[in-house]
Amino acid sequence: MKEQNPLSPPIGSSQRSIRRRLLSGGVWAFAGKILSSATTVLVTAILARLLTVKEMGDYFLLFSLVSVLAVLAQLGLDQTVVRLVASSMGKGMPGQGRAAVNAVFRCGILGALLVAVLTLGIGPWLAQRVFHSPLLAIVITIAPLWIAVSALQNLTAETFRSFHDIRLASFFTRSVSNVICAVLLASLWLWGRHASLAEAVIISIVAGTATVLIAGLILRRRVRSLSDDGQMSSKQVLVAALPQLITNLTLFANIQAGLWILGATRPQEETAIYGAAMRLVVLVNMPMVIVNSFVSPIIAEMYAQKKSRELETTLRATATLAGIPAFAALGAFLLMGKLILGTVYGSYYGAGATILALLSAGQLVNVWSGSCGLTLIMSGHQSTMMKITVVCGLLNAAGALWLVRGYGGIGIAAATASATILQNLLMLMFAKKKTGVWTHARFSVLTSRQIFAR
Repeated sequence: MKEQNPLSPPIGSSQRSIRRRLLSGGVWAFAGKILSSATTVLVTAILARLLTVKEMGDYFLLFSLVSVLAVLAQLGLDQTVVRLVASSMGKGMPGQGRAAVNAVFRCGILGALLVAVLTLGIGPWLAQRVFHSPLLAIVITIAPLWIAVSALQNLTAETFRSFHDIRLASFFTRSVSNVICAVLLASLWLWGRHASLAEAVIISIVAGTATVLIAGLILRRRVRSLSDDGQMSSKQVLVAALPQLITNLTLFANIQAGLWILGATRPQEETAIYGAAMRLVVLVNMPMVIVNSFVSPIIAEMYAQKKSRELETTLRATATLAGIPAFAALGAFLLMGKLILGTVYGSYYGAGATILALLSAGQLVNVWSGSCGLTLIMSGHQSTMMKITVVCGLLNAAGALWLVRGYGGIGIAAATASATILQNLLMLMFAKKKTGVWTHARFSVLTSRQIFAR
């Protein structure tokens, strides 16, 4: 009997279902991410023209702090709800999925409130003593509202994702709020007004609140349609989410640590340049973000159903597809980084071309390695993922602190890129060890009989 190619899954109704879900989810995820990325760059470009360079430095720092505190407020529940609900639905237990959603939001609302109160206490101290910015110390007092709204917005979007509704998950993650924010900021710019940092923050809060209200109403109807015969306590959810919380915080810190160190040790102008480069790097990583946005519930389901062969084929094919545009984006930044930065933000920001190139190189490896981290998380190996991210995060912080004095933002970018590469290689190897699945890109996958075949 001829042995089947391990990268060639069986042809059948299950395979056709996966194909349809990948194609449908991919289209919506792509559309949502393109809109999200484009509007993120647009919002930043408008702000760069409404605010001074120093104010932009403070804005990037505040946005970074709000983002990491929103991650803390979610308590690791964002990925946990995807794993719990997708696994329950895959096993034909919708009541358990409904119970998981209810428990997740009880914990999520409590987390958002606690972190908002915490920010009121430590926010002004961080702004004054760590970042040495009197303006940031004033504006950060309204940041707790931004944190709570951001946390609930992402938690709602991830709950849609757990039900395989990639369309709503993609648009409610950031796209809708970005569009509202861009319209309001563009109105100020066209009227020739100089906006303050506080006004920019208030506009972001308004946009996020509108998004949460709309998404919440839709999600409430979706959850109420499920049977009410499942049970899950808040304690069960929090125990499952704790390793994910540590992982999320460390992953975010790996990305943002350089900005914080720069903000604490160098002038705001340098922080603004580094922050502008960071915003564009998302274009390199965007294909992988798109992939992860629709494969996460599929990983949870297929792993629970022990379909390792199909899962590996799916992940390697999607990683290969994601690698093509990522490589093109890196090439553009290497050749025209200064021109691109200057065109988007203004000529002053062209000085960040080397930073942009280094950060982009690290993200290219992230894309090439595929959904390895997500595979660890969705297969229940959050603790392994947590250990990898913590170790790499500490190495990243140590390298950035060592290099910032002599090399500034370029040194920090080099440390961040190195830590990103190491982290992804470790996740790739441990995903194979723990689940038996390779996730990295391989171009020959696209020419074999696999998931995208007719």
